[in-house]
Amino acid sequence: MTTLSGVAVPGSDSIARLAATGARLRLDAATAEVLDGFAVAGVQALLLKGRSIAYWLYADGTERPYEDCDLLVAPTHLKGAEHVLSSLGYVNLLDDLRLPSWWCEHATMWQRRGDGVCVDLHRTLVGVRVDDASAWRVLSAHSEDMAVARRTALALDPSARAMHVALHAAQHPAGGHAFDDLERALTLVEDELWLAAAAVAVELDAMPAFVAGLRRLPAGARLVTRLALPDVRSVEAELRVGSPPPLALGFEQLVRTRGLWARLEVVWRKAMPGSAFLRETDPRAGESRYGLALAYLRRWRWLVGSAPGGLAAWSRARRSVGRGARGR
Repeated sequence: MTTLSGVAVPGSDSIARLAATGARLRLDAATAEVLDGFAVAGVQALLLKGRSIAYWLYADGTERPYEDCDLLVAPTHLKGAEHVLSSLGYVNLLDDLRLPSWWCEHATMWQRRGDGVCVDLHRTLVGVRVDDASAWRVLSAHSEDMAVARRTALALDPSARAMHVALHAAQHPAGGHAFDDLERALTLVEDELWLAAAAVAVELDAMPAFVAGLRRLPAGARLVTRLALPDVRSVEAELRVGSPPPLALGFEQLVRTRGLWARLEVVWRKAMPGSAFLRETDPRAGESRYGLALAYLRRWRWLVGSAPGGLAAWSRARRSVGRGARGR
């Protein structure tokens, strides 16, 4: 705290903390409003990350900023959830960019234009390999009440939350909030709870991503050994952990896609996304047809240039997974 003409003025650190607190309170209030709307519409939802992680792992007062609201919705209630968000002024950014649903495999981002509040509407979690209905059944069975702003929300219970922390670390490059969360969880969570988290991962067929996420940190690798967790691997988990070059995950998506026409659609939409997507991702696309045509040329050149490195990384991951399977 500094003074200016005898008046106390908060320092820059204090101002930053106040701003972060204000942003969290605003987001919590928006989350409560969305959940109120879901309740009226009969939509079932689970709160992911955000408030539940801050409450659980950062009870010592350390700042844990979160910038959006993550909600997992029962598959049969997805359309109802989208209707509620639309009625509250949120816009589906996936629709804005005219992308197919598989482009964002686990969630879609909704944004309220007035204040920029974002809601990630999840169908599943990255690293989970069971179908969406099974994922909802398992995760909703591992839930508990949690206070958010003025209401009570359903959030993941500690075992599912610990599992999700590991999956989240497997999903992101080194550093950032995902790694901070995992480091704190490895310090605070007892082995018994990690075993329960592993059991949830087994139910979700998410053990490859769960183990890969834990192994991102030395303490997590020691935990895997100490608990004798199975050394199961998947190509996707191997690629995500390695911060893959562009298109590496795309090759795995292409292999997993069933049917010739479905695969051709993947290739076509990667090469020819909508003009709105290009204008969002390439500032030089502009509004003119000429600028847009050049943006498509740049994308095709990027795809051709990125393909060899992506294919090589994907091939290495497949060989690595194959060797691991033969070694067991």
